[in-house]
Amino acid sequence: MKCVVPSYLKQSDMELVQKFRFIQHREDERLREATMDDKHSRWSLGASFLEQNDDRNRYVNIMPYERNRVKLDVVSGNDYINASYVKLDVPGQSVVPGHYIATQGPTKKTWPQFWQMCYQKCPKENIVVVMVTPLKEANRAKCYPYWPMGKKPDDAVKIVPKSQYPGGASDESSFLDELHVEYHDHVRVDDLYTMTTLKLVPQHGTGPTKTVHHFYFDQWRDMSKPEEVVPIMKLCRHSHSCNSDGNPIVVHCSAGVGRSGTFIALDHLIHDTADFTPHSPAGQGYQTLVPVQDYRHDLIEQIVSQLRSQRMKMVQMVDQYTFIYHAARYLYELSQKKRLA
Repeated sequence: MKCVVPSYLKQSDMELVQKFRFIQHREDERLREATMDDKHSRWSLGASFLEQNDDRNRYVNIMPYERNRVKLDVVSGNDYINASYVKLDVPGQSVVPGHYIATQGPTKKTWPQFWQMCYQKCPKENIVVVMVTPLKEANRAKCYPYWPMGKKPDDAVKIVPKSQYPGGASDESSFLDELHVEYHDHVRVDDLYTMTTLKLVPQHGTGPTKTVHHFYFDQWRDMSKPEEVVPIMKLCRHSHSCNSDGNPIVVHCSAGVGRSGTFIALDHLIHDTADFTPHSPAGQGYQTLVPVQDYRHDLIEQIVSQLRSQRMKMVQMVDQYTFIYHAARYLYELSQKKRLA
């Protein structure tokens, strides 16, 4: 029996490269507009360009758009963090909208704001943080070790102070409460990634204790696609299953755009779209994928275009873009094998 796949999965790599170039061209136009009239542009970079926030940005060329940047809930002071709210909702495909926070890898100066953000912006009990970068690559720091790993007796708790000064004494962010990030346990899953369970504990009764499921996928090199489809699919499914409904999934790599965008695109594709929702044919003991009839758009192009309109350079490299299609084809091929088994 012939495997029925969506038409957008039948494109050649050359066609995909052309689509990626067009997506990049549209982003270049947005940034040009923002540069010419940042005050009035829909693509304004606003607070991210302020000199006072230089120490809060890991890279000088990766900034959140002002209109959907995450604003820290501060009692007083600076509310800036290099993070963007991301919502994916593709007409005719998304079964439910996907909600994420895409952010840069915490630095030595910004990791306390990262934890305050996670506690504030994820209101439900179970928080998922997906980290898709090694801590170091080629002896260059890609992310600060911002969570307690429990490897030593003194590595069980990290204290997040109420008042923080990432840019020095004149750059204060004052929060409602001090948080403790407490190590609980960790497990290495199939030698693919490490899941660490943490507790976020306010110290003065200002809110409930929350559980953080921290996924550390350290096998994805910068500026590249994952080496294999299956590990990233397992990471998507496992992390998605741990998140409380109503919480955005927090995703970061180093800059919070290339690998983060690729992960988010895959996560929404395989969990929340009609083309990738398994169906059980009547009287049959298997589930299969069935494309939506008369859907004439390219679902993956739609997802990546939405990502790019909410954070620059999401799915940064053409290899990352084509990898999403290859992973999607793999899922349809796997569905067909199960049907014929």
